[in-house]
Amino acid sequence: MVSKCFLMIINIALACTCFTSAQEIDLSEFATTLGIQDIPVRVPPSQFKFNRDRTPATISTRIIGGNVATANEYPYQVALYVYIQRMLYFCGGTLITQQWVLTAAHCAESATSIVIILGSHNLAEEEDSRLVYNTTTFIIHENWDADTLQNDIALIKLPKNIALTSYINTVPVANGSDLLEGLTGRCLGWGKTLLGSLSDVLRYVDVEVISNDNCSAYSDYTEYILDQHLCTSGAGIVGSCNGDSGGPLVVDGTQVGIVSFGASDCAAGLPSVFARTTMFYDWINHNIGYYNATLYQTSSHGSRTILPTYRLFYVLISSCIIRIYWA
Repeated sequence: MVSKCFLMIINIALACTCFTSAQEIDLSEFATTLGIQDIPVRVPPSQFKFNRDRTPATISTRIIGGNVATANEYPYQVALYVYIQRMLYFCGGTLITQQWVLTAAHCAESATSIVIILGSHNLAEEEDSRLVYNTTTFIIHENWDADTLQNDIALIKLPKNIALTSYINTVPVANGSDLLEGLTGRCLGWGKTLLGSLSDVLRYVDVEVISNDNCSAYSDYTEYILDQHLCTSGAGIVGSCNGDSGGPLVVDGTQVGIVSFGASDCAAGLPSVFARTTMFYDWINHNIGYYNATLYQTSSHGSRTILPTYRLFYVLISSCIIRIYWA
């Protein structure tokens, strides 16, 4: 039974959704009870009417021209099952501290709870390395705009600190130079392949980072590419389209992007677009800093400063999801 309540107090807005949830769960209970869908990758409104209801019938996440990863080769890769209106949707993410996962805002938007799967390679099989948790605490960028596709970034908090091992570990987040053009990045995910079904095993694809000028030269992208974005070439019909939504783009072992949006036709050969982590490093550090977490980084602190004017997060209080804004 789902109930909702709303309360306004000065600068604080609370939206409450009550439900029953355990912190540590059996993944099979979710998979068998609810239909698992993949969240559509966002596409520029000029190509496709924005899908506010998240009906997964328009564009799917696919690793195009990719390869199967070696088991636990990428111990920071996280699978997410997002619970929205009694349905489960699939996204990707990355472990960036022992208690925080980085993903896209459009993955966490409207969620009531999120299942986090760590240390997994084959989602269809039992794995000794796998840990599965349910959480109701996540932070969505306060300036996330579903119409312009800006600030597509979110943080998800695990219910406890996770012990780091060879199969569950963190990825450094880029916070230094933005000079990535011409470099090869690797996109990871369990997204749909060209055969049309979700991949059971983790896959990857190598793509070339291109300049934002080249990216925005495509007419469908012109109005949407900003400094906060990073693009990879779709030449040769290889790419992620955009991998799993919320998943990583990694260059030399460092996460430089978060899967955000792309073309409505996954095989169109158009660029894939990511949220650029260097532009959001301070936002990430600022928010997890409230919880005294340590963000793994690769270089000295960057010069950009992105601080929220207000924060939005969801937390479980007395079996209710509380959404809170404050200045």
